Amino acid sequence: DHTSTTACQGDHHVFSPLSPPSSCAPVRTGRIAAILVAAGALFAGVGQAPGEPEPVARGVAALEPVPAGRRGFPAAAAYEANWPQWRGPLATGVAPSSDPPARFGAAAGVMWKTEIPGRGQSSPIVWGDLVFVTTAVPTEPEVRPSERPRRRRLLLVPHEFRLIALDRGSGEVRWSRTAITAEPHEGYHRTFSSYANASPVTDGERVYAFFGSRGLYAYDLHGEPVWSRDFDVEMESYGSFGEASGPALHGDTIVVLFDHEGQSFIEAVDVLDGRSRWKRLREEDTSWTTPLIVEHGGRTLAVASGGNFVTAYDLGSGEVVWRARGMTPHPIPTPVAGEGLLIAVSGSRERRALAIRLGRQGNLTRTDAIAWSLDRGAPYNPSPLLWDDELYLVRDGGLNVGSSRLSLLDVRTGEPAYLEESIGGYSIKASPVGAAGRIYLPTEEGDVLVIRRGPDPELLAVNRLGEPFIASPAIAGDELYLRGIRHLFSIAER
Repeated sequence: DHTSTTACQGDHHVFSPLSPPSSCAPVRTGRIAAILVAAGALFAGVGQAPGEPEPVARGVAALEPVPAGRRGFPAAAAYEANWPQWRGPLATGVAPSSDPPARFGAAAGVMWKTEIPGRGQSSPIVWGDLVFVTTAVPTEPEVRPSERPRRRRLLLVPHEFRLIALDRGSGEVRWSRTAITAEPHEGYHRTFSSYANASPVTDGERVYAFFGSRGLYAYDLHGEPVWSRDFDVEMESYGSFGEASGPALHGDTIVVLFDHEGQSFIEAVDVLDGRSRWKRLREEDTSWTTPLIVEHGGRTLAVASGGNFVTAYDLGSGEVVWRARGMTPHPIPTPVAGEGLLIAVSGSRERRALAIRLGRQGNLTRTDAIAWSLDRGAPYNPSPLLWDDELYLVRDGGLNVGSSRLSLLDVRTGEPAYLEESIGGYSIKASPVGAAGRIYLPTEEGDVLVIRRGPDPELLAVNRLGEPFIASPAIAGDELYLRGIRHLFSIAER
């Protein structure tokens, strides 16, 4: 084993021997929670805050993750002005040129609020004057009304699997397309899941909606179907919790992941017609993570986390370039990349964050390719937020209500600026997003927390919208898009 252990404030960290920290940063806990208590529990109204935020310079995220795009990328400015994919223009959770409001509420700051039919936990994406979401709409009741609410079981009934385009300015539905009407072969987690968990992706010319076992569908931006692809699989998810992995897009290739209790595989398809470019079987069971496309050293990789291995595939050929053990079972978060590192995290049964040096090949397990690892603070559901050299992790507590915590690590060393800072009794399943020096955290309780970026976590606002949030936000321009259980919100200065 080429790593060494350094104790920090009673916590266990593993750092690379090539660059061991000279000392451990002091770990502070409870600061955010203390501010909430001092401010009088939950703030009501329009984003009331404990103090006026000072102007903060906007950060620019590391550019190693590849933005979505087709046949030659549009200008970088076009991506920064939009949110074309899951985790944003740079696949880090950061909108580098945006400045959405810090304070808002149900009575003010909501530019529009549109009810989305059916049920979906996918995050919105934004391109130009359109906002896209997916949903699954049952054609008949999913429960028996005669059963008591707590005992109602989901019935397997036909659903319309839809892609919806909304007007970015008004929230009106521009078009809605039913990709397929089908009866699902298994159910989903009643509280945290749906039949439409995967976020769509766009290259600015087409938009691609992925419904897992129900297939992949390409539309132009006017809603005209271009092609569809059936992968001839019925996924068997762990616990029948449902499917969630989303599509990853780069150039003329889309990568989709099918990790389940049957034969798992990863496949690359051509954006022009949906035909297979390559397919590789995987030694994995259920995961709900989305692949990450990374360029490094002149090579483009599709990286997928898994309970057995984090694996990097050559995007062009599907060849396995490297893999490393270290994750925990059934990972959900999508990896991030920056500072020459690939960061994978998972939090099922145990907590684990793993930093892998890019540019290596082969089996990297227990080699000096592992820059650092950490066994505290890693999330079960939320994906990491990477902002320059700052790695933010939201420990969501799994099914433990009100136990979410926030950590900030130096992405280069894994050294914590703060570790498992209490977030005031909130439950968070959504992934954090960042813009203009602020971190946005939607909660299951229906509030959106806004926290100052940096080593001193200051709560700037608690914005009450009154609708639980499971899906992750999107930021485009100076607008924040939030998908609640029933509605899609656009937050902007009027």
